[in-house]
Amino acid sequence: METVDTICRMCGRYCPVNVIVEDGRVVKVEGIPGNFVTKGKVCGKGMAAVQLEYDPKRLTHPLRRVGERGSGEWERITWDEALDEVAGKLLEIREEHGAQAVVYHHGAAIQHIWPYIQRLMNLYGSPNVAGHSHLCHIPRMLGQVATYGGMPQGDYAKTELMLMWGHNPIYSSLLHYGRQAMEARERGAKLIVIDPIFTAIASKADIYVQPRPGSDGALALGMLNVIIGEGLHDREFVEGWTHGFDEIVQLVRDYTPERVEEITWVSAKQIREVARLYATTKPAILEEGNGLDQHTNVVQTARALAVLRAVTGNLGKVGGHVFRPDAGTRDITLRDMRPEGVESITKNPFYYRVTRNITTPHVVDALVTGEPYPVKALIVHGSAMASIASNSDKTLEALKRLDLLVVDDLFMTASAEVADIVLPAATFLEGSCLVKCPGAGPSPTADTSFVGMMKSAVEPLGECRSDIDFVFELGRRLGYGEYFTSPEEIFDEELAPLGLTTERLMDVHGGWIKEHPPGEVYMDRGEMGFKTPTGKVELHSETLEEMGYDPLPRFVEPAESPLSTPKLAEEYPLVGGVSLHLGLFTHTQYRQLPWLREIYPRAFVEINPEIAEGLGVADGDEVYVESPRDRMRVAAKLTEGIDPTVVSVAWGWGQPYAFGDLANVVTDDEERCPISGSTGNRSFLCRVVKAEGA
Repeated sequence: METVDTICRMCGRYCPVNVIVEDGRVVKVEGIPGNFVTKGKVCGKGMAAVQLEYDPKRLTHPLRRVGERGSGEWERITWDEALDEVAGKLLEIREEHGAQAVVYHHGAAIQHIWPYIQRLMNLYGSPNVAGHSHLCHIPRMLGQVATYGGMPQGDYAKTELMLMWGHNPIYSSLLHYGRQAMEARERGAKLIVIDPIFTAIASKADIYVQPRPGSDGALALGMLNVIIGEGLHDREFVEGWTHGFDEIVQLVRDYTPERVEEITWVSAKQIREVARLYATTKPAILEEGNGLDQHTNVVQTARALAVLRAVTGNLGKVGGHVFRPDAGTRDITLRDMRPEGVESITKNPFYYRVTRNITTPHVVDALVTGEPYPVKALIVHGSAMASIASNSDKTLEALKRLDLLVVDDLFMTASAEVADIVLPAATFLEGSCLVKCPGAGPSPTADTSFVGMMKSAVEPLGECRSDIDFVFELGRRLGYGEYFTSPEEIFDEELAPLGLTTERLMDVHGGWIKEHPPGEVYMDRGEMGFKTPTGKVELHSETLEEMGYDPLPRFVEPAESPLSTPKLAEEYPLVGGVSLHLGLFTHTQYRQLPWLREIYPRAFVEINPEIAEGLGVADGDEVYVESPRDRMRVAAKLTEGIDPTVVSVAWGWGQPYAFGDLANVVTDDEERCPISGSTGNRSFLCRVVKAEGA
């Protein structure tokens, strides 16, 4: 029996684990005792990695389509045939249509490969690297970058109050932020939770606030009205380090708690209570999560929350929010190699400026309309594009228009079913790769950064290949062999500034931790500067104003709501959200794994018993959730933890290799946040109908 330490990638976090191998097979995944990151723990997903490794539905050899798209007619080919065919077609397309006609769409790939995809596409000449980040993290990041010039991290270890806003780290980051939050709670830190859903973290709160989905921006402005109106703001910080405070004062004047109560359904009394507690408890952190992302007003909502942190003086402080540096690895993306003057297909220039990525809806737009130019080829790598995107039916039809669709994945996804070439990916247990925690990513503490090596524990099943192997092999066949010599050489180049090498990092058990000195993290106010045009916290954002956006965080109703579309609300009276992202799964993955399926056997919708009784629906009954777009069939789960006028769908079922209905058939992809492109997956109108025969 052998033990291999590696980095788990069953989700987007970085958890060091021990893999127990017997006779060349993985038999167990367990925590590393005493590990600095996880304290020796492993979550349910990590435990189930054994079942993922030997799932009988995994792809194990390359396939070429021989029938009509979606017909299921394939022939088995070799990796050399697949790579040569893909590379040859990509070179033809570049010659005929230009490099920009090719899009590389990456999702939650098994390995940390985004820098290498960027390297490949920069060399090829295309600006079109795409992903689903408009639905997760990036919209909130844009709001903070526009305000601070960066995205700070909460100092859980030293804070006195945690305000969790649309953030349930017990599900999204159990061994990182979830653990840190519970440790802070145990030592006496106060906890406020703001969320339309009564979540696991809400059950631990001193105060729980339940706003209407999509009204968070108004709630934040109402809290600012109280804090500024009662003089509870940090005058020294505001006067010395903010830009546009007078305009904020003017903006929030109209957002009295009484008016905000009408918008958010949160009582004026509770708005005052929460605002006062947050402003007067020092230091405090305000951590927002994915619950804010999927709304058509998300960036300005994130800006309003950013203003709250700033005016209460909780930036750069011990126990507040800090701007932790990156670990300090070298950028190897070769961005200077891409030809000048090639524009991406993005419609959100600020999004592209910050991320160098485009969003899924813009890829679909270009496929449907041919604007701003036709997209001819798409590589979908570790991304359930047809399932995650809003309006799944439209996305799937758009994919059928491509000259070349290549999918690299563990399973035959909905996107893979209509592909030309399907390639079998390796799991994280079957390949080695460098893992770097970015400055805004999960690290053990606010003053540390993490770097580690994902190490191969067993040989890949069948002909499966790791993510990085595919990127490097494709790069060589496209003629960039000198830039794709070997992964180890590129890793060494990245690690050089840290005085590390791949070989040395392979010998580090459980990952390498960089501890940042206090001066890099907890800055004195006299030394603090912000990476904004004014060098200050921009309550009035010069960057957004320059790009034609509103420079102030005004509240705008969600595109589809009882207030913005009252006529539609007569037919669809409930506020719906594809909102429940269960902690045992990652996006659309793992529903078929027996241990996890035993806990959550199928998709469901949370409904308040009051509305369920009126519909004649009992707990467990089959119901349809219907929107103006389509409907999906799920089980009803009755709970007092949701408002009677709100329903929340457990998201992620419906992959062809698993089971259930796709949730995103009921979501809209037309109305989007003007800055981030985020769609309103968490705030749309719907109704619930008891299913026939239920």
